[in-house]
Amino acid sequence: MKKLLLTIICLTGLSLGAFSQGYELSIEGMGSVGPIRCSNNYFGINILNGYRIPWGNGLFAGVGSGMVTTSYLTDFKRVNYLNGDVDIDKTRENLNFFVPVYGSFQYYLSKDKIHQTFVRLDVGYEFAVFRFDWDRKLFDKSSCKHGMYVEPSFGYNIKLKGVEKSRSVYFAVGPTFQRCLFKRTDVTELAEKDDNGYIGTATTKSHDWLLPTIAFRVGWRL
Repeated sequence: MKKLLLTIICLTGLSLGAFSQGYELSIEGMGSVGPIRCSNNYFGINILNGYRIPWGNGLFAGVGSGMVTTSYLTDFKRVNYLNGDVDIDKTRENLNFFVPVYGSFQYYLSKDKIHQTFVRLDVGYEFAVFRFDWDRKLFDKSSCKHGMYVEPSFGYNIKLKGVEKSRSVYFAVGPTFQRCLFKRTDVTELAEKDDNGYIGTATTKSHDWLLPTIAFRVGWRL
């Protein structure tokens, strides 16, 4: 029994030592470009910290947070005229600020100590903080509510020569799926007033979707 306890204590000590040696801290810039008009576009900076565990070629698990500024389509209006003409009016929020909090999981695909490819999965939530209203030149706390996002990506890590083993630069790219709230209004304009005096009909629908964008991250491991 004493030998078993001693063995457990030794293994626990070795595990803690491995965790402390595997600690990594990164500063990363992030951004996203939406391929469709109602997608979220953003850029910002994060601090990511966690542990790299020597399972297989290496597994990293950590948490990150930072500040991002973003704009995305909140209102979409389509006017259909009887003569065939179509007008499209879209409105975007200006300088919305969010604080993302996310978990990051990376698995390194190669054993090369200098050049390492990896796959990554980030899952998190963005909290609305405030926005800057350009028209009124003031900060407004009525930022649009944001929500969960999921971002799988493929990346490349390059160890810097002549520095400590943990120093490296990396980049990753992939799709991200983010919550997007917007309203779509379809209007049909009539050439002449009808019997009730209306010159058009309008239908408005609210949408709450997880929409895709193309996301990228560039980081420096300290």
